[in-house]
Amino acid sequence: MEIKGECMKLTFKLNHKEIHADIAPKHTLLWYLRRTACLKGTKEGCSTGHCGACTVLINGVPRRSCITRMEQIANCEILTIEGLEEEGKQYPEGIHPIARAFLDVGAVQCGFCTPGMLLAVKALLDGCHHPSFDEICAGLKHNYCRCTGYVKIIKAVKRAAEMLYPEENQDNDLEDLERTCFLKGRYGARMEWVPKHIVGQAVWDTDGIKKTNGTLIYADDLEIADCYYGAFVFSGVPCGRIRNIDCRKVQSLPGVIKVLTAKDVPGFNGYGAIEMDQPVFCKDKVRFCYDAVALVVADTPEHARAAASQVHPDIEELPGVFSMDEAAACGQIYARMSHETGDVERAKKEKGIIVVKNSFDMPFVEHACMEPEAAAAVYTDEMIHVYTCTQSPFELQGMIAKILNLSSEQVRVTATPLGGGFGSKCDPVIEPAAAVAAYVLKHSVRITLSREESMGMTNKRHAYHTEYEAGFYKDGTICYLDARLTSDGGPYMGLTPGVLEQSLIFAGGPYRILNGRASGTACRTNNAPGGAFRGFGINQAANSMESVLDEAAKRLGIDVFDIRMKNALKPGDRTFSGQVLKESVGMEDAIAACKVKTLKLLEEYQKNWPDRKFFMGAACGYKNVGVGKGAVDDGGAKITRLETGRYLLAVTGIDMGQGFRTAMKQLACEVLICSPDDIDLINGDTKRTHKHYGAVSERQTLNSGRAVVEACRLLIQKDWKPGLAVSAQYQYQAPETYALTDRKARQIKGDAYRNYPTYAYTAQAVILEKISEKTVKVRHMIAAHDVGRAINPHIIEGQIEGSCSMGIGYALSECYEVERGYPVQKMFGQLGLPKIEDTPRYDIILIEDPEEEGPFGAKGISEVATVPSAPAVMNAVSKAFGRRITKVPILK
Repeated sequence: MEIKGECMKLTFKLNHKEIHADIAPKHTLLWYLRRTACLKGTKEGCSTGHCGACTVLINGVPRRSCITRMEQIANCEILTIEGLEEEGKQYPEGIHPIARAFLDVGAVQCGFCTPGMLLAVKALLDGCHHPSFDEICAGLKHNYCRCTGYVKIIKAVKRAAEMLYPEENQDNDLEDLERTCFLKGRYGARMEWVPKHIVGQAVWDTDGIKKTNGTLIYADDLEIADCYYGAFVFSGVPCGRIRNIDCRKVQSLPGVIKVLTAKDVPGFNGYGAIEMDQPVFCKDKVRFCYDAVALVVADTPEHARAAASQVHPDIEELPGVFSMDEAAACGQIYARMSHETGDVERAKKEKGIIVVKNSFDMPFVEHACMEPEAAAAVYTDEMIHVYTCTQSPFELQGMIAKILNLSSEQVRVTATPLGGGFGSKCDPVIEPAAAVAAYVLKHSVRITLSREESMGMTNKRHAYHTEYEAGFYKDGTICYLDARLTSDGGPYMGLTPGVLEQSLIFAGGPYRILNGRASGTACRTNNAPGGAFRGFGINQAANSMESVLDEAAKRLGIDVFDIRMKNALKPGDRTFSGQVLKESVGMEDAIAACKVKTLKLLEEYQKNWPDRKFFMGAACGYKNVGVGKGAVDDGGAKITRLETGRYLLAVTGIDMGQGFRTAMKQLACEVLICSPDDIDLINGDTKRTHKHYGAVSERQTLNSGRAVVEACRLLIQKDWKPGLAVSAQYQYQAPETYALTDRKARQIKGDAYRNYPTYAYTAQAVILEKISEKTVKVRHMIAAHDVGRAINPHIIEGQIEGSCSMGIGYALSECYEVERGYPVQKMFGQLGLPKIEDTPRYDIILIEDPEEEGPFGAKGISEVATVPSAPAVMNAVSKAFGRRITKVPILK
């Protein structure tokens, strides 16, 4: 290594090729790989060495390239995912056994963590041909995955070991890490079409090969010629008045093109899902620490960030509102709503009932998608094309059009593959600013957030305070429920009223509530912004209701499963909000199956380890399939058989790792009787698909899937011959729904009143071990799910396991803390996310209870598993610690 001036001469090997480079010592290996070598398979997830997405091998040892300085690699051998792919060409079909193992078992979801994960696995297996569970965990301890829950990753490591070193892996000592069985539900619709071709098979992820070799193009991987870069200037205070933003000195700094502020916004300076109350750039007042007051645009990311750090806005800090009590007292309220059924006050006076009361506190929680937000806005002849990792391309298109004072036709949004979503990418974050910059400068502009910026700017799971009171008859039947729920919506409305409404609808859980009252208040504070997060307000209600049920079971001496079965919804029942359930109601089946499996496993744990302390906790949940509440649930598909005989499918929807694209292909193949390889698929583009609602609320399988099936059925009725292209399209709309507060619809529609198209149901239980008076470890998760019909078992298993992992984290360790408006956690490793060593064993029970509206009876699964997993853990820990758990995270 030779240093001359600001650069040094380095010699090293990169993917078996000798490299001689002149590079500045300040640069990291990750910077070099992505910016100079143009090897985009290595991902930047955190920049602090926590997440592992940037893992490469240096002399055969896994290293996090985001914290490895270039001077550290002199004379070293570097292997990236591109090099591993090259090594894989010697194997069948040119796929490395490690990659094949991940694809075989379904260990690939969003794919953002996968390249780093595969390299860590290679290093592990190079040194340990028959790894144990503990050795796998040690080898992957620096690699996070937010999607899978790690179960399938561990299975993939074992499978890869078997393929690479078969003689040393005759036994699979981890085969029972994940077990799945199928049951037929009792209350499903009678379906005329019974899948027999490919629906129900665990086929590979349709983009899985690209995900495992690092060639799938995420937003920050896009190559856009002659592009400027943007960096935000933030308020830095939770509440304040802007006196001045002096950008004159910054304009002369190296590479700076322009500093944009509120005065540069061509149209309406605001965005938001319900009210467009969040400024693109704040003009007069700031409401949280990561409010954007300016955007520095420069010729490189480094110049943009350096200049942004030199902008010091003059902001007078003002007193803020930092608690829900303060907000309520001073009238800072987004929404108040309530619902009552029966006669709660009369029920409270009944004799012989036992009353359970408790209050619960739940914090903000960060989504922690592996991929930080990134967007690129391309300007061409008064048109703006935004490439971004969004769940809601059409909603974003409409907002940007208003911000730029353009028609919707002048704005195109293309959703790039998402490195995780979970609700965080429903709302705009950086796209409005990128679009404004591109439009004003008539030049392409891209913005990529650092992990600290992503954590600061994006929405969180709402913090909640709930107060629950419930009365029970001596046989365990619920007499009444009286619930009060308060949420912290943060500085801007976002989806907060919708989340609160959903909390009230599901306040009583999947149970018959003949006398019930739920009231809710959504508060405005200067804390973190609240938004959509897997479950959308149901989780906070479930934590409360399921804890109350467990306490009632304890006081009445009733089994925790039996009290749930006693009250479980079934066909013909009304939900608490008034919807009559007709079919595909698998709650009773799920409870029964979960009970049998759980009690047997608990007995085995106690028998096999008599000196250890095991405790069981159970909970149930159900969740809407579809946005509902008066919104139009729709889906569209166009299927074309091309002149060559191949198919082109354009379908509404977004894939964020939940297997949407794979499932849509399977549904099409089931009708067309073809292979997934025969279909090219387009989605997530406002120019190339039907207009549709965002990828939220477990809606896509039902709506888009149904559209795909119907479009394909129309196509096969048409004549086709080589050289001729024929098409068919179908737009599906789910049955009409109504808001909780729509009193008129409730009266007029009667039994036809519904809040959602349909529901998914689940019963879960955990078996955990008490390690000490302050520590527990979840050892086993039992999850019984009514899925309608399983399109792809691996996808469903992965969604359940990933959701349960999030639920376990929510209960035990995860939170996003804000102290008087200032974020406490600023790095990925501070969020308390589950790691691979926290992975329990899973028994999954898939109950097929077909839904008439769904494609072949299928319905959504991507969110519902998060609902009961946290309260199941809370209930188990309550037994272990001998006190009722009312605050999460428990171990924080």
